[in-house]
Amino acid sequence: MFERISDACMALDRDWRYTYLNANALALLGQPGQNLLGQSLWADFPEDTRQPFRRACEQAMEQQRPIQIEAFHPTWQRWFESRIHPSEDGVTIYFLDTTERRKVAQGLLRQQQMMVQAQQLAQTGSWEWDLPDNRVIWSAELYRIYGVTPEEHDATFEAYLALLHPLDRDRVQQIITHAIDDQEPFEFTERIICPNGTERTLLSRGTVVADAAGHTVRMLGACQDITERTRAERFDIGQHDILTAIATQQPLRQNLEAIARLHETLNPGAMCSLLLVDDDSRHVLHAAGPSLPEAYNRAIHGLEIGMAHGSCGTAAWRGERVVVADIATHAYWADYKDLALEHGLKACWSTPVYGSNGQLLGTFAVYYREIREPRPDELRNIDRMLPITSIAIESDKLLARLRERNLFFEMSQEIFCIINTRSRRIVQFNPSFSRATGYSAAELTARDYREFLQSEHDSDDGDPMHASTISTEQVREFVNRCRYKDGSVHWLEWMAFAAPDGLLYAVARDVTERREVAAELAYASNHDAITGLPYHSAVEHVLATLLQDEATSSVWVLVLGPDRFQVVNESVGHAAGDDVLRQLASRLQAVLGKQGRMARFAGDTFVTVVHDLSRPAVLELAERLRAAVALPVEGDDYRLLLTASVGISQSPDHGRAPTDLLRNAEAAMNQAKREGRDRVSEFTIEQMRALDERLVLGRYLRDAVRRGELELYYQPQHRASDHALTGFEALLRWNSPELGLVMPNRLVPVAEALGLMREIGEWALEAACRQIRAWMDHGHRDFHVAVNISAQQLQSPGLVDTVRAALQRHAVPNSMLDIEMTENALMENVGQTRRTLAELKALGTRLALDDFGTGYSSLAYLKQFPIDKVKIDQSFVRGLPTDADDAVIAKTIIALGHQLHMTVAAEGVETSAQAAFLAQLGCNELQGNHLGAALPVSQAEICFGKHAAGS
Repeated sequence: MFERISDACMALDRDWRYTYLNANALALLGQPGQNLLGQSLWADFPEDTRQPFRRACEQAMEQQRPIQIEAFHPTWQRWFESRIHPSEDGVTIYFLDTTERRKVAQGLLRQQQMMVQAQQLAQTGSWEWDLPDNRVIWSAELYRIYGVTPEEHDATFEAYLALLHPLDRDRVQQIITHAIDDQEPFEFTERIICPNGTERTLLSRGTVVADAAGHTVRMLGACQDITERTRAERFDIGQHDILTAIATQQPLRQNLEAIARLHETLNPGAMCSLLLVDDDSRHVLHAAGPSLPEAYNRAIHGLEIGMAHGSCGTAAWRGERVVVADIATHAYWADYKDLALEHGLKACWSTPVYGSNGQLLGTFAVYYREIREPRPDELRNIDRMLPITSIAIESDKLLARLRERNLFFEMSQEIFCIINTRSRRIVQFNPSFSRATGYSAAELTARDYREFLQSEHDSDDGDPMHASTISTEQVREFVNRCRYKDGSVHWLEWMAFAAPDGLLYAVARDVTERREVAAELAYASNHDAITGLPYHSAVEHVLATLLQDEATSSVWVLVLGPDRFQVVNESVGHAAGDDVLRQLASRLQAVLGKQGRMARFAGDTFVTVVHDLSRPAVLELAERLRAAVALPVEGDDYRLLLTASVGISQSPDHGRAPTDLLRNAEAAMNQAKREGRDRVSEFTIEQMRALDERLVLGRYLRDAVRRGELELYYQPQHRASDHALTGFEALLRWNSPELGLVMPNRLVPVAEALGLMREIGEWALEAACRQIRAWMDHGHRDFHVAVNISAQQLQSPGLVDTVRAALQRHAVPNSMLDIEMTENALMENVGQTRRTLAELKALGTRLALDDFGTGYSSLAYLKQFPIDKVKIDQSFVRGLPTDADDAVIAKTIIALGHQLHMTVAAEGVETSAQAAFLAQLGCNELQGNHLGAALPVSQAEICFGKHAAGS
């Protein structure tokens, strides 16, 4: 019996060993029966317990119930349908190979998916109507076209009829009835009303299917959404008719009513109102409103233009579209809503209409009898009507002037002409053509227009008037060139259309000045107004091109920056500073010549790009550029001697991207400035590593404050005479989970470059004031805490308010806070700095100058600032007391500070000998690891105890 079964059949005992296999099973396994009997099933089906077939087998055996499963077997690379029948002694399994069946099913599924995609692309849905059961089946695309879902649409012929436009319903039903009776194919257009109220136009085609008895039993059909095509055709036809009416000088009111009716036809439910601006541009006058109540049209005639004067008066006043979805509640209609609501008007969207010269001509308004916002496509439809409305109004104005003066287009400054494209002659034209071009009337009519009209581009030798591409159904806009009689070439912008008589009606205006202004603006947008050099973006483009050119062996970038240029602005003023930059740019360009490209990089910095030069040649060029800056710079009221630092980077050694080369050359220039200025510096591997480190630091630093990773350490400060505690300096630390503990010398430069110092500084100020309050609450008194302020914070206009707020928030006496800053920070924008320090001093805080002696402040500047304390930089303390030079410097600073009535402190005190020597010189305060290292807040409070014990 088992041998007659077409499936592979095998019996197994409870240990999954073969006890019987029919011929089909042996053929499947490919082995003779004597080799298989007693062998384990899982040797031929090596599956773990997670595979579906094995799970099903074990489940059938465990539950003693049959299980059927279809699964893919990797060993055979086939799909099998397995029927598993368990018994107390074992299990019988039947295998049916379903691979080919699945391939056929998958092929059908792919075909179905392709059919769905094809319908979507063609915007065509299909349907099938089973007449005996009155059951209609729609494709997914047809549901999308109708805007309904299978759940909300009853699949019957009556439900389909309910979606049709009421005016099309009887006609469509008759066509389908005739098709059923005559058993012939059918085709018709229909309009449907979607649930959201939109109207769509469909092209329906279909056929009928009869049974053996000749009775119609099914209808098959397809519906294509031709809404946009129909709309475009109707718009083009309507626009052509309107333009023809305009060209044949039909009355303006008739043309505007045709425009309004065209828009209303294309947008069911819309009621158009076209208003014209009167001669004094103070009122709008009714021009067309064919579907609006005549009483309402009369009432709005003469509406004053102004804010909140309805949608139209406001749109004309503001010069932009005004959309009012609910007239009853909108402020623009407060004084006019009763009039509109009386006539059932509830929404109004109004758009100003402008002429070719930008003059306001009127408004194009659309009213609705329900509250509603416009859809994007409805606004686009309105915008499509504006040009033809503008043409109609402007043409009427032109004709009015012509009638008054009885001259052909006498008053128009634009060129109007009629052209015979067959003879290529200008048949008629207005006087503007002769006035503009200088040609006489006889010259214009006697010559082929190609003799003086040329295509927009030199490479185009076609017809400059595009006669062959202009049809009677559309207006064509284009630009060409006209060679005037004096030899000058001017740009003309045309609008043209072909009339049914084969003539070309065209309007042109001279846009030469506009093009020249646009070219000048384009140049200005890419060039620096002071130096005339391109902006660095242009150089980046050149760099990118060179780097992609395989023929280019090397690309060099030189960034040059005048040294201490901010002093120039402060000493001679920004106007003179701009003049200096202008002179420097001229000199540098003269030195560079045609060797490369130069641009203004940023601020007072210049960038130069050269390629295929040797390293000595590039260094020689850099020295010549630096020497050019060193020549005296003279103006009306100044004579300056400047120096410059130059940084150099090269591809591919220093990067293969424009941004990398520019950044690295700038880094090399900054290194040159740090090394003493007035020199040339090449980018180095060490600088590359430093830049990479700064990039890594910057990536994590942005969120350090938010994530609570910043911390203040406190280093004690002691009186030099008896080492009594006087206070602390708050020192910033960054506990980065990714980078570990980051010290200020690595942290601060990156924060300054990223513009984060203000945020970090405010956090540090807040934390320090909070800690002062905490220590005061513990009973500690007579101490101060110094907080470092960066140059960015010092220039911030809100610094004083920030300090005041932090002190008040934590009830800290102002005198307990020291504000420390470096010399270099002090010298940025001296005037602003002086005012800020005066306000901080008036607040009651103490001001300290950190790292004194390492910056470039002069004594003349120093005495202008209300500094309370100067701190001798640790570089002058390190060699004490044995280094004679350091001793002289320390003694001088102490004497200078006391002479200016300032407290003098020394930082970096590491030995008792240094402490004793500084005390002997009269130094007031000491700070350094000898007296106490910087400690986290949890350990810093112990310093108060030491102070108490010492005193």
